Amino acid sequence: MVSNGQHFDFVVVGGGTAGNVVAGRLAENPKVSVLVIEAGEGNPENVPDIMTPAKAMDLRGSDYDWAYKTTMVKRDDYERIEKPNTRGKALGGSSSLNYFTWIPGSKGTFDLWEKFGGSEWTWDKLVPYLRKSATYHDDEGLYDPSLKKIGAGGPLPIAHAELLPEMEGFRKALHDAWTSMGQPLTENIYDGEMIGLTHCVDSIYKGRRSNSVLFVRGKPNITILARTHSKQLLVDPKTKHVSGVTTIDAETGKEQTFYADREVILSQGVFESPKLLMLSGIGPKAELAKHNIPLVVDSPNVGQQLFDHPAVPFVLRVKDGFGMDDHLLHDGPLKQASIKAYANGAHAGPLGSGNLEVVGFPRIDSYLEKDPTYVAAKKANGGLDPFCAQGQPHFELDFVSLFGSAFQWHYPTPKVGNYTSVVVDLVRPVSGPGEVTLNSSNPLDQPNINLNFFENELDIIAMREGIRFSYDLLTKGDGFKDLVVAEFPWDMPLDDDKAMRHAVLDRCQTAFHPCGSNRLSKNIQQGVVDPELKVHGVTGLRVIDASIIPEIPDCRIQNSVYMIGEKGADLIKAAHKDLF
Repeated sequence: MVSNGQHFDFVVVGGGTAGNVVAGRLAENPKVSVLVIEAGEGNPENVPDIMTPAKAMDLRGSDYDWAYKTTMVKRDDYERIEKPNTRGKALGGSSSLNYFTWIPGSKGTFDLWEKFGGSEWTWDKLVPYLRKSATYHDDEGLYDPSLKKIGAGGPLPIAHAELLPEMEGFRKALHDAWTSMGQPLTENIYDGEMIGLTHCVDSIYKGRRSNSVLFVRGKPNITILARTHSKQLLVDPKTKHVSGVTTIDAETGKEQTFYADREVILSQGVFESPKLLMLSGIGPKAELAKHNIPLVVDSPNVGQQLFDHPAVPFVLRVKDGFGMDDHLLHDGPLKQASIKAYANGAHAGPLGSGNLEVVGFPRIDSYLEKDPTYVAAKKANGGLDPFCAQGQPHFELDFVSLFGSAFQWHYPTPKVGNYTSVVVDLVRPVSGPGEVTLNSSNPLDQPNINLNFFENELDIIAMREGIRFSYDLLTKGDGFKDLVVAEFPWDMPLDDDKAMRHAVLDRCQTAFHPCGSNRLSKNIQQGVVDPELKVHGVTGLRVIDASIIPEIPDCRIQNSVYMIGEKGADLIKAAHKDLF
């Protein structure tokens, strides 16, 4: 129990992926007291849908989803708003709702961070933090033993996706198709280069989700206050010092205030962290004035520089026996067998899988070079690819071995048949940033979110060609072409550039990798936090979550967010040497 006005050494506002890492690392000194304030469910370990990997897509729109209303595209010629945009509303944040894949990203992209954070925020310096949170398991000895380096001693167990025997034919066909396209295979995407088809590592071990909650359990000096919203940071208008936070109980509406004798750490994520800063008087002057919020610090980049990966998913019906639909989605003996295999603590079989065993990271230069607009842009860029000049992949391609409802929510789940869901994820978009602004001064109102996808026509061209590459791979590539029965729910207009442009805009969605809304920076004109993640213009406050990312990683961001939590914890420890 906590009491109104209680003091702690550190207050972590937001028990998400990074916030729990910070709390857990600070609590390694048993004399240090840490309060974690979490808006959602406080015991996700007790929620079967959260802990059962194959149930992950069912969490979209659930009680554990913030379900944000989001502008996907806002162009003069096209605009689209969607709801819900999923973020985790439970202890662990999106590590309790995500789709598991553990990927660090490319050296070339991380080295771009130097412009914002200096040399300490570059690949070579960040690799130890990318590998600190996890412990890698290869219980069957299927992979190169050197891969143990990607996680050796952290609280989070990770492992390669279990190779379900039911999916052997699917995997072989995909492998054959990929190599027939002249694309490389790799099992090492962990040393800064990431081109090829790979068996993915997941935050799943022995059929159970691994999340950042593992950092805060078993530490009596951590107090977790769940189902509690933040209202406002306590900022002295004269000294600009942040001393605590006022909260609102989600069930009773009761307000309480808690104080940090050392520091407040804001870790509410890409949408909620900038919202709380603005509600507390730290943000763009004009935005705060709209909502009659007294200005404490005019910080023009709060809520700005928002980036995410645009994705276009599509579905192919495949021959029966080459998908997991009958094992997981359709009532019948195969589904009952899956339930039985997972029951009574066994956690075996298809329910223990995220159903994403293989991920592709292609470059598609030969496809892009056919487009005159792309060719002109490349020439204007000094002959360098405008998307991935450092040799990064153009796309992350996720091959999900069933109908993926979380990526196809506009269509009902088919009652019969086997399917492959493909997510074509543009990992280095060139469109300008989106933004997070306030809808009101009410702390319980969601912020206004514009992802600004496809503001630049080049991104539409790239996505169009990424879809074409993916269709060529699966419908013309060796092996897999023999599995495809039909497109679902209708054909992609692959031979018509104009119709493809419309399809990209109509069918695009978020890949759920938002970042950047409190950007890392060298000064307040460039971003929101300094290289030590301290908020410009105030004292006693850091932001440690995905919102500080200055250049979007060229893959899923889970590993990067754990890294930020680990590095942020070390920065705090260095500032409080009497405790650490």
